[in-house]
Formats: sequence, C-alpha cells, structure tokens
Amino acid sequence: MMKREVKAAAWGILPGNCENTTEKVRELMAHLRGERGIVLRMEPGEYHFYPRLPLRKLHISNHDDCGGVAVAFYPEGMQDFTLDGGGSRWIFHGGMLPLHIVNCDGVILQNFSLDYDSPVYSQGEILEAGRQRMRVRIDAEQYPWYVEGNRLIFKREDFAYAVHLCLEMDRKTHAPAYGTEDLYFCTEKQKVGRHPDFKALSKDVVQIDLKGEECFFEGSRAGNQLIFRHHPRTAPAVYAVDSRDIVSKEIRIHHAAGMGFLAERCENVSLNRLGVFPRGETGRLFSVAADATHFVNCSGLIRLKDCRFENQMDDGINIHGFYAVVCGKPDPYRVQFGWGHEMQEGVPLAKEGDELAIMRADELWPFWRGRVRKVRTDEEGKMEVETEEPLPPLPEGRLVAENLTRSPKAYVENCVFRGNRARGVLLTCREAVVERCLFETSGAAVYLEGEAEYWYESGAVRELVLRNNRFMNCSYVPEWGGAPVVVCPKVKGGEGRFFHGRLLLEENEFFCFDERLLCLRQVEKICMRNNRFISTDAYPPKEGGRFDIADCGDYLF
Repeated sequence: MMKREVKAAAWGILPGNCENTTEKVRELMAHLRGERGIVLRMEPGEYHFYPRLPLRKLHISNHDDCGGVAVAFYPEGMQDFTLDGGGSRWIFHGGMLPLHIVNCDGVILQNFSLDYDSPVYSQGEILEAGRQRMRVRIDAEQYPWYVEGNRLIFKREDFAYAVHLCLEMDRKTHAPAYGTEDLYFCTEKQKVGRHPDFKALSKDVVQIDLKGEECFFEGSRAGNQLIFRHHPRTAPAVYAVDSRDIVSKEIRIHHAAGMGFLAERCENVSLNRLGVFPRGETGRLFSVAADATHFVNCSGLIRLKDCRFENQMDDGINIHGFYAVVCGKPDPYRVQFGWGHEMQEGVPLAKEGDELAIMRADELWPFWRGRVRKVRTDEEGKMEVETEEPLPPLPEGRLVAENLTRSPKAYVENCVFRGNRARGVLLTCREAVVERCLFETSGAAVYLEGEAEYWYESGAVRELVLRNNRFMNCSYVPEWGGAPVVVCPKVKGGEGRFFHGRLLLEENEFFCFDERLLCLRQVEKICMRNNRFISTDAYPPKEGGRFDIADCGDYLF
C-alpha cells in the first residue's frame, strides 16, 4: 500500500519561534486521526512549542500525578503512520508532553531531536566543599533561583519549586562523582534527608550549611557540578500506550520532565539509533529527568539497537510489569485490586483475555492462574477483574497479582550507557539478550530484581544472555548496585524454587577497579564462558569478593 504524503508546512507548521505551532499541530493531528497510510513530513529547522489548553489528564506509569499536561503531537487510532521530522529540532516551553501515541498500529518516528527551552532541573559549580559547608555558583540567568524561608527555590515561567535532591557530577568525567551519592534535603514534602541552612551570598552564589552530625559526602570537590532536582516527574518525551509495531529511527532526546521514551501495554517496539544525552551547547550535565527508556506491561519484542544513553537521571533501560495489590474478592469470579506504588495509580493491570497470577507478596510464587473475562474500575478507583474460572479461597497475608501475558522478550545490541545516575539495564521480562554494549555506569550495569515492597515491579526472567559486552569501572557508587551484574529479587526462596531462570555470561570484558563482579540471588542456573577480567586503578577498591552468590542453583564457571 502506497502511503499518502502530508506536508506540515501546508498547515502553517513552519520553523521559527511561533506561539501558534502547538495549535496548528493539534488541528492537523485531529484531521488525520484514524487514517491509514500517512507520511507526515516536516521541513528542516527549529520549531517551538508552547503549552496550550486543553490539558490532558493522564495516568503515566512511574510518573507523578501532575493534574494535566499539554500535548503537542497526538497520533490516535492511526495505522501505518510515519512522522518524519526532516532533521528538525523541536524546542518545548513549559512541562509539555511532546509526543503521545495512543491505540496506533504501525508507527514510525524518525529524523528529529527535541529539547526544552528551560529545563526542569538546575545546575551549578561547587566553589567550596567542606564537611558542613558548601558554596555553589548558580547562573541566575540560566537557572533563576532565590532563598526564601530557608529553602532554595528555583523558578521558571510556569513553576517555582524548592530543591529536594542533588547529584554531584565530576568535572572531568561528567559522570556522578566518586565518593558521593544522592544528597537529599528535607522539604515540606521530602521528609527524609539533611536539614540545610541556605544563604544567598550574591545573585549567583548560594551557601549551604549543615549542623550537628550532618555532613556532606567525603568525595565532594570544588570544581564539580551540582545538579539540583526540584521538579516533579511529570511527563516523558515520548509516551506510547496500547499500540503495536512502533519504530523509531534517528531520534535525539536532550531533556524531558520525566522519562525519555515510555511505552505502556505496547506490542513490538524497536528503537534504532535513539540518543538520550545533553545538548552540548547548553552546558548541562543532565539529559532526561528519569530513565532514558521505560517499558511497562509490554509484550512481543522490545528491541534497542545502536542507542546512546548518557547523563539521564536514572537507568538506561527498564522493562517490567507491576504487581497490583489484592484488596478484596466479592465473589468467586471477581477480585479487586489497588496499586502498590503511587506512581502506578490509574495504570491498568490487564485487558480481556490476559492471564493473571495471584501470589503472596513475600514469595511471588503463583498459587492461582486464570484468564480475565472483564475489567472494570469501581467508584473508589480500584480495579475489578472478572475471571473466566472461579478463584480459590484466598490465603491470609498480603497478596498481589501479576499480568503473565504482558511480559516481552528484549534484545539490546550495540548500545552505550554512560555518565548517568544509577544503573544501565533493568530487565524483569520474559527473556533478554544484551550484546556488544558498552557500560560505564556509576551503579550496576545489569540489574534484575522483582519485588512487591516499594516499586512493585514484576517479571521473572527465564533466560538472560550477556554476550560480548564491555563493562568499564561500573558500580563505583554501590548504593545503586553492589557489583557490575546484580540479581537480587526480594522474595523468600523454597526447596528447589528460584525466582529467575538461567543467566549466561560469555565473551564479556570486565574492567574493574576491585574484585566485585557478580552479586546473585535466586538464580536457577548460572553459566560463565570465556569472559575476561582486567584490573584497573580508576577508583579506590571497595570491599567484596568476585562472586557473591547465595540461594542459587547450579553454576558453571
């Protein structure tokens, strides 16, 4: 089928700082809604997008509830749709959601970059770093700020928030600084952390004092950059929901108020040469505000090839389902669920025909499996599922449910993970292969979990293959993973029962500044073949042996 070409310029969507671009895009997308076989082409150049009503009320997984967000591009109900940016750059003003894909089949996104005129985080240079005093230069024109009521507040045109979390970046490596980790400050909402006194010494210099036993990190140094986190996690750059066969090619995401690329309940997603990294001319050492890519309750194949993920404020790739909390069973065919974490509230657990499992939260081992006949949401906002077969009597204790149908396979090839906070890849999905990738992560490069205690992220891995990868001095901030490869589900084991299946590591190179290599729990089979271990002196060594393995099954080294 030949696709019909639509030129954005014909609808008045042209490069330049035009405040009506958002409305024009909205009119065009409404005109195309539901059509098939469309190629939307944009002219090269720089486009500016401003938030305009209506705001969309969305329940975005792993994001804060923001009450509503302005959306620029909104493909809905489209088939065989291509959005070709023509090499253009998109600049967003305010906390917008640039691209929201809903109920589409066959979407190609290609040839554009996106950034924000004013980021939702701020940055400054450390002038003095003492045990209880720090002075920081903050460019007040680039990152407007003031001190009020002993709070350091950053403001933009559309918000003013007090800083609650900082991350120190090394001036040479442009990555999280050795000897530091997350620096929390107590605010009205953030109850855990240090209790600072802020003082404005000039329009561009703030002094931060701590008292009592509280102190800054030993690794803090003058000349390093301090990233101030002060905005809720409101919207990703690209948000795809209930769609299938999504492909991206040559897209660069330089900033977002949340994730970079987020897919929920999507089938078959392929990201090719996706770049998530700061735009050099901005001087920022942060890209997106959370994970570079994130996949929730997806199915089919998730493929990432030739991607570059740098300086995002959380992990590079996170693929998972989620555990819903069992709240009640009105009758043998109906069960009610709530959400374990507030950032999952409103996100549907299942659709008709999906297979569910119910289990104890501390064991995460199904005692019942069955298919969904109907899904409803009650007046209190809880999910109610009607099953095809009757449920057994529910045991005592905390119970959760998992969607077994929506767990994809993942293939990650020739990607770069560098300079970000936390980890490289989190793969709680059916099967995964990671090969020919480069990991230079401050925490674990590869991290598998599975828990119903905090994030409630689900998905036991049948097989994970790590092949021909290079791990460069990973896990120098062990708070984000105590070894380059970590598997640590939070479950109680049983006789001959393991949460994760087979882990194969072959032909990898581990460049390590100490002995730590693997930290594994609840893995049924472990196999290592032809891996190289190269010692470095990049950082002072941490305590720990090469293989920290417990509660696992067979292993062959």
